[in-house]
Amino acid sequence: MAHSTGKRVQETADTLVKTVKRRGKTPTKGKKATFASDGNDQYTKALIKNFDEESINYGQLVKNREKGRVVGKTRTIIFGEVEDIQTVHVERYNLTLRNGISRLIRKSLCFSKCKEMLDNHLNVYQCYNNLIRANSALTIETKKNEKNIEKTPCMAEDITDHIWTWEELLKFKVPPTIDQDITIFSAGANIVNFQEM
Repeated sequence: MAHSTGKRVQETADTLVKTVKRRGKTPTKGKKATFASDGNDQYTKALIKNFDEESINYGQLVKNREKGRVVGKTRTIIFGEVEDIQTVHVERYNLTLRNGISRLIRKSLCFSKCKEMLDNHLNVYQCYNNLIRANSALTIETKKNEKNIEKTPCMAEDITDHIWTWEELLKFKVPPTIDQDITIFSAGANIVNFQEM
């Protein structure tokens, strides 16, 4: 849905949350947005700046480590009511990004040296991941001897009705009513999840 490249400072967190707000559906008291993060308090400040506290659920998951190994997890609810705080979806997506974008692999010749090129690459990869690449977790099983229905995250969110091709993506013209730096996205499990309350 969104990314913000930079050091772990307030400005980076503000940019990320502001982008999520601009690209996502506006949460309400009846349909809250749920956020989960690590123990970085900069996200708390960024969420307060951009959203009404009564329209979001936010929890933090802090991993307790001893000698580099995770020995426990501390869950803290910051706003709203969060039944289960997990960052596993974001961690899995980060792994998917590292496997798909060689610029993100540490200590390699491919490591990204230019922030602008990394941002551009992440934007294209987000489009690919959300419009072109079918997600196995979203596959709908059909009757025996019939092909299963594959879905992309954007299909699951009813943003599109089919799996796009690279040609469609590269020839897509962004309507003038849409913010020009927008990435086609889904509100899947990456960063924000809307739920009925």
